[in-house]
Amino acid sequence: METLFISREANLSRRENTLIVSMDGQKRFFPIEKIRHIVMLGQGRFNSAFLCLCGAHGVRVSVFDYYGYYKGSFEPKPQNPSGRVVKEQARCILDDQIRLETAREIVRGAWRNMRANLAYYQYRGQKRLDPILEQMDNMAEKIETAPSIPKLMGAEGVLHARYFAAWPIVDPRLDFAPRIRRPPNNPINCLISFFNQLTYTAVRHEVYKTHLEETLSWLHSPGTGRSSLSLDLAEPFKPILADNLIFRLIRKNILADNWFSQKDKVCLLTETGRRHAAEHFSTRLEERYKGKSYREWIYREAVALERSVMGLTPYEAFKRKP
Repeated sequence: METLFISREANLSRRENTLIVSMDGQKRFFPIEKIRHIVMLGQGRFNSAFLCLCGAHGVRVSVFDYYGYYKGSFEPKPQNPSGRVVKEQARCILDDQIRLETAREIVRGAWRNMRANLAYYQYRGQKRLDPILEQMDNMAEKIETAPSIPKLMGAEGVLHARYFAAWPIVDPRLDFAPRIRRPPNNPINCLISFFNQLTYTAVRHEVYKTHLEETLSWLHSPGTGRSSLSLDLAEPFKPILADNLIFRLIRKNILADNWFSQKDKVCLLTETGRRHAAEHFSTRLEERYKGKSYREWIYREAVALERSVMGLTPYEAFKRKP
């Protein structure tokens, strides 16, 4: 088990090298050597002994708030820091041309994976998707010719608008427009925000395994208080891990009313909803594509970027076939 999702109120403690999770009067025991990431989606209580156990074994603890937003992490000390990689990463980002080309490839990956989601249904007879896919193909030229990062992000914004407009064609129940984030106003917007946050958290965990500096990024502006590099690398994976999973939950009639709490135009996941949504996301993260789990593909993506930084191989974003 790479990632342990805890969606209920829980107490976390240790017994030697064993993690103890107490929920609803029951205790579950996990060998700490089997875990690398704990995601706290519900209220949790733990002490310094638990954190020392995580620190000693390189386990990250990510914390989400009541509204389903990532708020921070307990970070174990870096396992293999490399000043040389960080120096080369900074050099690449300070070079406007190198930064633009890498950012362009990230957006190419997002474009290809959004298109693959819709093409799956087009191939199965949903011909009303034809003009939207044609519009998305036309956007590819704008991605290739964008002269700057702001223009590239503008093209990506238009691409997302075309993409989201096609969701009701895939299934009328996917009609959520407009996209509202904080706070979401309906179940689909709520799921998009929640799964995007989980994708970002999964990417951040895999980036931690490399030598890359998480605050130095290509597409999103480097800043303070966030892992902007993980925002970059999450772009190609959000259509696969978040959007595709929402399609599945809707079309297989898996969603239930008790997943959501709706009041005053605000829609939030209940504890039941967070638990089920996290379980489905965890399963999706470990599904295999071409012999590797999507979690492994995220790690390979981060390694590919590190190799590009060091001048070993060109970076190529992950692109899934329909």
